[in-house]
Amino acid sequence: MNVARFARENARAIVFAVVVITLAGIYSITTLPSGIYPEVEFPRIVAVAHSGDLSPRIMQIAVTRPLEEAAREVLGVRRVRSRTIRGATELSVIFNPDADMPYALQLMQGKVDEVRPDMPAGTQVRVERMTPSFFPMMEFNVTGNLPPADLRDIAMFQIRPLLSRIPGVARAEVSASEEREVSVIVDPHKLNAVKLTLDDVAKALTNTNQVASVGRLPKDYQQYLVLATGELKSLDDVRHAVVAFRNQTPVYVGDIAEVREGVVDRTTLITGNGQPAAVISVARQIRGNIIAIADGVEQTLRENIASLPPAIRIAKVYDLAAFVREAVQSVSEAIIIGGLLAVFVLLAFLRDWRATFVAATTLPLTIVGTFFILHIANGTINLMSMGGLAIAIGLVIDDAIVVVENIHRHLAADETPENAAEHGTNELVGAVVGSTLTTVVVFIPLAWLQGMVGQFFAALSLTLSGAVLLSLFYALLFIPVPAARFLKAQRADGTEHHVDDRQLGWLGRRYEAFIRRAIARPIWVIAVTIVVAAVGGFLYFQLETGFLPEMDEGGYVIDYWTPQGTSLPETDKMVRRIEAVLEKTPEIAGFTRRTGTEMGMFATEQNRGDILVRLKPRNQRDKDAEEIISEQRAKFAEENPGVLIEFVQLLQDMLGDLQGVPEPIEVKIFGDDINTLLGLSSRIANKLKDVPGVVDLVEPRRGRHDHHGRREAAELGDQQPEDEQHRDRQHHEQRPKRLLLRFVLPTDLGRVANRHPLGRENLLHVRDRAPHVAPFETRRHRDHLLQIFAMELRGALDRCDFGSRRQRYHQP
Repeated sequence: MNVARFARENARAIVFAVVVITLAGIYSITTLPSGIYPEVEFPRIVAVAHSGDLSPRIMQIAVTRPLEEAAREVLGVRRVRSRTIRGATELSVIFNPDADMPYALQLMQGKVDEVRPDMPAGTQVRVERMTPSFFPMMEFNVTGNLPPADLRDIAMFQIRPLLSRIPGVARAEVSASEEREVSVIVDPHKLNAVKLTLDDVAKALTNTNQVASVGRLPKDYQQYLVLATGELKSLDDVRHAVVAFRNQTPVYVGDIAEVREGVVDRTTLITGNGQPAAVISVARQIRGNIIAIADGVEQTLRENIASLPPAIRIAKVYDLAAFVREAVQSVSEAIIIGGLLAVFVLLAFLRDWRATFVAATTLPLTIVGTFFILHIANGTINLMSMGGLAIAIGLVIDDAIVVVENIHRHLAADETPENAAEHGTNELVGAVVGSTLTTVVVFIPLAWLQGMVGQFFAALSLTLSGAVLLSLFYALLFIPVPAARFLKAQRADGTEHHVDDRQLGWLGRRYEAFIRRAIARPIWVIAVTIVVAAVGGFLYFQLETGFLPEMDEGGYVIDYWTPQGTSLPETDKMVRRIEAVLEKTPEIAGFTRRTGTEMGMFATEQNRGDILVRLKPRNQRDKDAEEIISEQRAKFAEENPGVLIEFVQLLQDMLGDLQGVPEPIEVKIFGDDINTLLGLSSRIANKLKDVPGVVDLVEPRRGRHDHHGRREAAELGDQQPEDEQHRDRQHHEQRPKRLLLRFVLPTDLGRVANRHPLGRENLLHVRDRAPHVAPFETRRHRDHLLQIFAMELRGALDRCDFGSRRQRYHQP
């Protein structure tokens, strides 16, 4: 087939196709989602269950084991791993690499729903598929000279609805130390006098706080809905709720109890820059454009900041979009610089601006057209795809260079432009196609790799292969068209002449002399080649290895563990020393601290948490992230020797959590005796500390139960020391007995409540004032009472969710 003649005869159709591909590429650039990495699909589903304050052993029997057995029945499950702590369990379900994860999520949720009735009352189970979009892309600290409960209300009912409706936002979550509630403090003497129990009070409030439809009424040509409502809208409504009738006289809640505002018992602590704060985390939808969403979030906050109380301050502590924007911009600049250098080199060697222009036109056309290929393949703009495009720069222009140079040579041989374009292109069809396909077949197998690595390199392989194949199309079909029209060979006086190879200049002559000497001494050439290969192989084994390159991400995460059994206030006291060091570090722009919870989906003890640190822009600090981490590691070890601290980069932390392997290296020990496992783990940990390169070592600790499957032995201990169990029993016997009822007040209470007409979830505490009065003096009576009172009725009404109502039951 005469390719050049076909191109000349169909020149208009080819130019039209090039224009269409270019316009489609421009459109794709504006619509393709942007991200730091490809949309990797991890074959992993996580289920987290919470069930009050049940011990780890009871949690394992009543919650963890049913969940494990249900998970093993799901199609495609390869491994089930669970982690059980007091009152919570975390289940990690690993699937086969070829599993359909959206379908697997539905199956998993169905199996969990089947076993949910067999779990303790009130057990809450959340099942999620692990994707990069699950983790927050932005976080904000909401601080101010207000109580923590007020900060949460403002973040929850004023800021969160604004962010939730931004296109591309999947969810906006609010975390805070305190949540407002309504406390009903019952007097046990009055309660005993009217022969009632706390259960009666709870049921009465539950039955009162109802809205029921009693019928429809047509009147005056209109249809009316008749409602019977007993909603508790204020503290007075709670006080006037009827509990029972005695001698035909109503007994009100206010007659036997004190009703007042309060806050939920603290189980977590949230601070921002060392001050009480509410943290808003924004997560995107799958394939959401990170940059566009971030712009929408910041614009929304700017437009609505005036409507918030003047004391409120909103500070950004995590912004993945900024890192994505900077990374993509850096790669884009590298592509532009590489393209310009390629054009200058081409001009220097061809010494013909016409030939350089014709060859260089394929570079921007191919780059823009490659984005259209990405769009068709459901790709995204990320570091891997842009990196593949940067690698392809030299390969893309190479095909055009050889074709243009050959056409230029035929023009110098006194051929007409049409004949030169035809002969010059046809002579190189086989060579150009062969070299291009050789490049393609080298990179295509990268897309066949399994797991996360394969998904990463699939983006690079797709971009590079698409760009090279598109450049082949342009070199053989598009280049002959402008070459036949614009290229000419001329003498200095304007007439055509034949270019002598000797006119290549100094570099050409030196290269020719070098090649002649090399051909005359083949043994020396082979010897030098072997030496270079040997040196390269030696250096290969000396290089450091890792999945991600060393880079300054503009922030990092500090994971910390205080000694097992440490109370929440004591943990807070110890971690504040870490915050004091961070506040004194000039390179830090802000930070968020969580205690008793973590960024992500985990079952977390109260002695554990993380600190998300944001650094100032690189041009505003002299040290990179690794230098700052190294300095702080030494300071923290000196300030808090009893606190276990681990530093991790943001992206490494996210990828590790998505895979379920937060540490780069994990050592697992299997056996039947927990104490033996703990002893072995301590001995192994002591030896690992001496391994060169180890900086953070997370050792197993008592108090958590961590095992694989149903019957495999625990990696870590699940039994508390006897003294700790004794302390827990004493604490359990001495703490006030209470019944918790969570209900909805349609109108908010207190100072801040008037600013939130959307409604709020409130908590009713019913507890005795004196735990040692006569009805509770004996332990038998006390235990019996605790069994009756061990119940929590939860209800929620979120006006933002179109008034949906749900009830959950929880046994502490």
